[in-house]
Amino acid sequence: MDYRQSIKATVKYAGFFNFPLTPEEIQFWLISPKIVSIKKISPLLPPQMTKAEHRMRSRLSSATNEKILFSHELMKKLKFVPGLRLVALTGSVAANNSHPKDDIDLFFITAPHTLWLVRPLVLLVISIFYRRRHPGEDHAKAANAFCPNLWLDSLSVTVPVSKQNLYTAHEVLQIIPLIDRGGTYQKFLYENRWTKKYLANAYKILTSQSSLSKGEAPQQAGRGIPPSSVILAPFNYLSYIIQVLYMYPKKTTETVHLHAAYLHTTDFASQISHHLKSFKDL
Repeated sequence: MDYRQSIKATVKYAGFFNFPLTPEEIQFWLISPKIVSIKKISPLLPPQMTKAEHRMRSRLSSATNEKILFSHELMKKLKFVPGLRLVALTGSVAANNSHPKDDIDLFFITAPHTLWLVRPLVLLVISIFYRRRHPGEDHAKAANAFCPNLWLDSLSVTVPVSKQNLYTAHEVLQIIPLIDRGGTYQKFLYENRWTKKYLANAYKILTSQSSLSKGEAPQQAGRGIPPSSVILAPFNYLSYIIQVLYMYPKKTTETVHLHAAYLHTTDFASQISHHLKSFKDL
């Protein structure tokens, strides 16, 4: 793919979410398996955003920042929940494209064999002190409700091959860590380095300040399973069975197993693939 096609695809992708990009953002999120400098694509970049687009971006940024500050309030309580390795913002808030009425998507990584023990504690904290958006609830009526829809055990942080696509690459690389313990964020990036084949610039820039920029595995990735996690494994499995049985009558397209719970119900990947149908060679 030539640079012109890459730029058009990148702008078109952002257009799916009605989100105009600055030249720097186009270079950062350039859809390309190769690292490309701003200098190389500068003559091909579209005109600067219009005044109307700048005003829209300003409103979105303001709403997003309010939700980020609100999320930090929740973190003051979640930091006491044992077993949490990473809590991060995803979705529209992580993309700086959040409207005032939007909910707040949260992503969690837990210690090994503790996901289904930690999850009820987190949901309890959110439900007591804040508002949680429940499955099937109208998005338009869930302003600032927390939506904990992605859970991974630290043994299973690599996105499955079946979910490795352009949309998921964006979701992986745009997360905003709020709680990060033991180098979990670096490990998550490293274990999902497949994202480079879609967004080489974004991956390179995000890892440029760490050993990941040299292709080295983070130290945390090589550590064994803590003894406490081994002890908790049977209880975690029992809790998993109970929660899956509770979820089963309501289950639609969610992917749930012992080490992960992908609770998204909207297939953005297919929608975006259709939106980018003129760029099928990406």
